[in-house]
Amino acid sequence: MKVVAPTPLVAEAADVLAEFRDLVVEVGAAAIEVALSGTDVAITPTRDVDVVVPVAEAAAIVSALEADGLRRSEVPHERPFTWVRRDLKVQLVRTFHPFPPDVARALPQNPVFGMASEPANQVEVAFVSEPLRSRLRCANAACLLALKEAAFGRTRAGSDRVVQRDFHDAFLLIDAVRDDVLREWGMAGHEIRERARRAITALSEGDDATAAAAREMVRLGQAENQRQAETRVQRVARSTLRALPAS
Repeated sequence: MKVVAPTPLVAEAADVLAEFRDLVVEVGAAAIEVALSGTDVAITPTRDVDVVVPVAEAAAIVSALEADGLRRSEVPHERPFTWVRRDLKVQLVRTFHPFPPDVARALPQNPVFGMASEPANQVEVAFVSEPLRSRLRCANAACLLALKEAAFGRTRAGSDRVVQRDFHDAFLLIDAVRDDVLREWGMAGHEIRERARRAITALSEGDDATAAAAREMVRLGQAENQRQAETRVQRVARSTLRALPAS
């Protein structure tokens, strides 16, 4: 159990997912905030909650969200899988299923979400106000790093601009909570180990991944200029690679 002082996003994620706490796992910004809890780093602000849901429970989860006051997004491309309440946005995703029921069929599916669905790759989260009460399940740091690698190069709907946040989040994981990543990497399965290693390697090479992470650092005021940021990204990534076991 990881005990955190919840940010507003983490607290609201726990609130809207409470009924299905043991069935769903957060893989988005709230999970990144949990992984980085207790560190002094800044991430790109967002109100998105990205959740992997079991196919069989998708309809019940949607009904619960709507009963809690969330409504389907009015944005056409995200309407089938996104529910909103004021500035909070809950997006549901799923793993592959050959014959998903109607509600689940509309949700984005990707086999990589299966990594987060494994209990061994999750962390239970409690809040400092009630340290013995589990409030949320999140993908752990090594799993998040692997998921970020799977997302490297994605673009947002209607745009050809690559999402820089994915590269920066990956950097923060190996910079701010490297010990967690290394410990969990050592206990993870093959896919997480290989994807995490590829993410770190990409950040170390000085190419597009390095530059994207660095641009986000500069934008958030974590570095004075692009050159300084790229140097730091490469240094951290290379030292993390050296710390990984050979196999």
